[in-house]
Amino acid sequence: MLDNASVSVIIPALNEEQAIAEVLNAIPKWVDGVIVVDNGSTDQTAAIAKRHGARVVLEPLRGYGAACLAGIAASSDSEILVFLDGDFSDHPEQIVHLVEPIVRGDADLAIGSRVQGCRDYGALTLQQRGGNALACLLIRTLWGHRYTDLGPFRVVRRTALSCLRMDDLTYGWTIQMQIRAIRAGLRILEVPVDYRRRIGRSKISGTTRGVIGASIKILSTVIRERLHPTTVSDDQVCGEHLIVFTRYPEPGLTKTRLIPALAPERAADLQRAMTIQALRSTDRLRLIRDVSIEVRFAGGDESRMAATFGDQHTYLPQSCGDLGARMHHAFREAFVRGSERVVVIGSDCPELDVEIISEAFDALRSHDCVIGPSDDGGYYLIGFKSLCRQVFEGITWGSAQVFEQTQRQAIAADLAIHRLRVLTDVDEPKDLRVWERYRRPRISVIIPAINESQTIARAIESASVGPDVEVIVVDGGSVDNTPQIARAMGARVVGSAAGRAHQMNVGAAAARGSILLFLHADTTLPIGFQRQVCEVLARPKVSAGAFQLRIASASWAFRWIETFVRFRSTIFQSPYGDQAIFVNPATFRQAGSFPDWPVMEDYELVQRLRRLGRIAIAPMAVTTSARRWLANGVWRTTLMNQACIVARRLGVSPERLAGWRGRRDQIENASAPSPDEYSTSFAPKT
Repeated sequence: MLDNASVSVIIPALNEEQAIAEVLNAIPKWVDGVIVVDNGSTDQTAAIAKRHGARVVLEPLRGYGAACLAGIAASSDSEILVFLDGDFSDHPEQIVHLVEPIVRGDADLAIGSRVQGCRDYGALTLQQRGGNALACLLIRTLWGHRYTDLGPFRVVRRTALSCLRMDDLTYGWTIQMQIRAIRAGLRILEVPVDYRRRIGRSKISGTTRGVIGASIKILSTVIRERLHPTTVSDDQVCGEHLIVFTRYPEPGLTKTRLIPALAPERAADLQRAMTIQALRSTDRLRLIRDVSIEVRFAGGDESRMAATFGDQHTYLPQSCGDLGARMHHAFREAFVRGSERVVVIGSDCPELDVEIISEAFDALRSHDCVIGPSDDGGYYLIGFKSLCRQVFEGITWGSAQVFEQTQRQAIAADLAIHRLRVLTDVDEPKDLRVWERYRRPRISVIIPAINESQTIARAIESASVGPDVEVIVVDGGSVDNTPQIARAMGARVVGSAAGRAHQMNVGAAAARGSILLFLHADTTLPIGFQRQVCEVLARPKVSAGAFQLRIASASWAFRWIETFVRFRSTIFQSPYGDQAIFVNPATFRQAGSFPDWPVMEDYELVQRLRRLGRIAIAPMAVTTSARRWLANGVWRTTLMNQACIVARRLGVSPERLAGWRGRRDQIENASAPSPDEYSTSFAPKT
């Protein structure tokens, strides 16, 4: 460890039994871990590496890049990664010269330049020097950055490496990293390093076949990165950055102060539930702010965090030291990457919502520091617009004086402070009442609405059946009293830009339930719907569900339509949005949410869900208004909808389909008063 930053060395190795011991013996003792990736050796490389204290990882897929990727996966708890060869041509004792600029925050990627350092005679062959020169010339010509070497000895910050999305499995690994680092805007530094003749024969420069193969691979990598560039993450330069501090929910190691009241397993379940709730808030935050987000965890590892909380988040291990040291390190890395305002939150405060987090970021535009105090004397949120180490020093962590001590340190550092309102952390048995009030409901009913004052009350009433169901009305800019009615009936009202698909996605991000149910504002749910929803989603291989359809009209024509809908939904697994589609949040995200289309967003989502499993239909029926059919004609509306499906399958764009529907509605309703409903940008019924 160097200056509280954890460092791991990754050594790809293939038949290096003559050299690997020399390499391992020369690695500085302050390095936290050494990983030797055995890339299919037939000699004693792995055994010797183990005897010298290295962790050996087997990667049977041959290729330098494949070995590096295996090493990265095995070093998930390290913040800084060092790559060097196993042939003792590099000087491991010089690692410090490459790591120090990363730790200081002067660079994100440090490359050891053999060209700028001292080299033994014959250490770099003529082929290597010529290939290096040509590759560096191509990079300078095509991307405008001057490199002197493609040396394998390099150090990179893990967060910087993750944004490059490395995928080359062979010789192109080093040049791919250097090209993508330029495109990602990383701060790149070349550091002179010494180089000696390797021990043993090179698999690349030592054979004609290897030289030709490496040359072709490097040139093809340059061409591919130029003609078909992979998208790299721009999280490095996001102005606002949110960091969630949490812990992997391991029974007996999490929420230890609650174990006497809950037992270890239930305390871990509570940790898991509160973390999920916190991450739901971050998902919604992305929809309303341009913010990058990372999760800093203690315990577990990256793969277990992703398996528990979803792979859509960036997971990074917390550093060593007390809480102050860990937070300071997280802040430092965020500012090093170019963030302008950084906020850290915990996962223990169920009262913390998106509005409070947004207030914190807004406050940092005019203040140096923002703090959210908790009623136990600590704080649930802290943020800065520049790094201040003093605020984390001299604090009695875990005591009731944390907030006051932190505030005094901030005042002593001459920081302008914005104080948020006091909230409650769930740490002690007495705090469980707060969690019960804010705990995650079983079902979130999401109702998109614009000017639905005549129908919204009935929809909310049908969904408001108890504490296990939350009702979210996503208002797209109503000019009537739709929001006021919704609030008066106890629904949670969320503002959004107009567009049914966008509104439903906003509602899904704001939802806290373990099941999402999307309900149209002119539709009501049947009595006992919650039991049906849970039973349907519990069936094997079911990805989503919906209800039967009943249309609120006595006309015999609607009975025919209901029969057709029942047949289409059951046989072809193709329910539409007016049948109240329901799905688990993870499956909803896996399907890509609702596409932001002006029409047929429900049809497209169902097609995506069908690829993930079966769409089941509950035996109960929702009741929907007949207003669309009555306004435009029963059979015309039905036939037009089916024609749109055929057209969509033939490749007609949703925008063009929306235009067709809009012109049709304009013509047919030119002499009739407009019904109180969605604009034509929303899909009609059935």
